[in-house]
Amino acid sequence: MTRADSAAQTIGDDPLTVFGVGGEPPTAPATRMRQRLGGALADHRGRIDIASWAVLVDSAAGAPFVAQTPSDQGVVQASLAFATTGVEVAPDGVLTAVATLRHDAGAFGLTTIDVTAGGDLVATVLARSARTGRVFDAALLDRLTGASGAARGWPVPASLPSDAPAPPAIDPVLTGEQIVAAIVNGRMGAGPIADLLGVTPTSGGARFRPEPWMANALGSMHGGVVAAAVAQACSWAGQSRTGAGQEYRLADLSVDFFRSPPVDVDELTIATRFVRVGRRVVSIAAELRDPDDTLLVQASAAVHLT
Repeated sequence: MTRADSAAQTIGDDPLTVFGVGGEPPTAPATRMRQRLGGALADHRGRIDIASWAVLVDSAAGAPFVAQTPSDQGVVQASLAFATTGVEVAPDGVLTAVATLRHDAGAFGLTTIDVTAGGDLVATVLARSARTGRVFDAALLDRLTGASGAARGWPVPASLPSDAPAPPAIDPVLTGEQIVAAIVNGRMGAGPIADLLGVTPTSGGARFRPEPWMANALGSMHGGVVAAAVAQACSWAGQSRTGAGQEYRLADLSVDFFRSPPVDVDELTIATRFVRVGRRVVSIAAELRDPDDTLLVQASAAVHLT
């Protein structure tokens, strides 16, 4: 059995299954989708952050635009911009994303996505979708369409296909720099969501190991998985600037997709750098590159120190 076969049997064979995402079939002008959370989606602190629900957002974001797209075209995300409210999300909760198509310009679409938990606004996301000549894979699209041709959407699972215990509490005497160094050196766990994504921190960002289950309906990497990996790298960068016992959260994240990352390479690289480190806000820039050093994704993030 290969590593890919083992992973598929353990966690699922597509991003929506792995991340517990389901909901309505694509409809315009609005589509509603939901996500079942769980311990497998928590970070090294046991928190649910942007990386945990980026797949939900990306999936919902393209749905209303897909509903108006001819069958001889596909849809990809050109950009996602997350703005969070600071509402804390329970690791065992359910999130709802309502995506509303605001404008269809033919080649591009503009969509807003409101993410809520129990009626509380968690984030508002702005998405720019683009139509492409690459068509969707029929087998993957069959999850949206039944044998009769009637759209049926995805069921929201009762639980995630994999689970993980809550990470141990972090010693409050440790600074953020010490915490990240411990993760890099293997003395502290990277967190369930990082393990799920195959993302490991480095001194200047992170390494990202793609898996076949990360593919979208076009055969390249799902944009939500890409955003999740970049978000996790930015989260670790923000953690490294906290004082002993200080909390933080990834407040804002903007991701520009230049080229679709492949899922059949051994490793991708995420480089992070600090644009500005203030007393309350840490501004971070990030880049995702392939083994040939081709720039695939560019991102910027704001981490709030609390």
